[in-house]
Amino acid sequence: MSGAARLVVDYSSALAPGSLERVAVVAPDAAKQRFGDPAARATYTAAFSEALERGPEPVLCLVGPYGYSPAFTAAAGGRNDLARAEIDPNRVRVLNVGRSFLGLGALTASLAGSDLGPEAATEWLDDAGVATGMWVVTDSERLEEAPAEAFVEAPDGIPEEPYALLRVRLASRVLGGYESVEEAAETALASITAAGGVGLVANAPEGLEAWKRASPAPVEWRACELPTFLATHFGETLAFAIAPRASA
Repeated sequence: MSGAARLVVDYSSALAPGSLERVAVVAPDAAKQRFGDPAARATYTAAFSEALERGPEPVLCLVGPYGYSPAFTAAAGGRNDLARAEIDPNRVRVLNVGRSFLGLGALTASLAGSDLGPEAATEWLDDAGVATGMWVVTDSERLEEAPAEAFVEAPDGIPEEPYALLRVRLASRVLGGYESVEEAAETALASITAAGGVGLVANAPEGLEAWKRASPAPVEWRACELPTFLATHFGETLAFAIAPRASA
């Protein structure tokens, strides 16, 4: 039995079930995913029970901020429901890491690639959560049409260049305009490299294969769909997330 932490994460991480060792991805029915609903608390309870059978303890459940998915409430309820099966809920730790979508996915992927045990992983998360973020490259014209709930911050206005680069956390701040997807991607990956992080990329557009091979940045080109929120408001041109490397 491995001593590395076993993780349960919400589908808003954009990770596919079974894509990572020691990681269970929980999700509601497809129709509810469209509206950002969390998995049912019973689904969390089942995932926790299975993870506890495999060890070690405590099992760590990572969820994003409430504003994007009320997963914390569902996960905490599912944890408490363990008591009905006479399982101590304290054997599971629910952690709101304050990162949404691919930021949560990058954090989970980085941690899953380490050999850190539950306690060491919890300590690592205290620092790693600060550095985890996400970049979205989108058409500038599409950005102009983004609805108010996208919370776009553009202090200098929407750039006239064909592509805009956004930093996404609880709000989306426009960092600048670029003539090409490659140029915007290079800027985002430079930030990842400077932070000593690992990039997680989804929905990379066609035509980037040569650029991807030439990129010196530590990037994990993981195939995963962008959440509905991003696809609807910002388009799905290209997205990045950053997480510090977890190490034993």
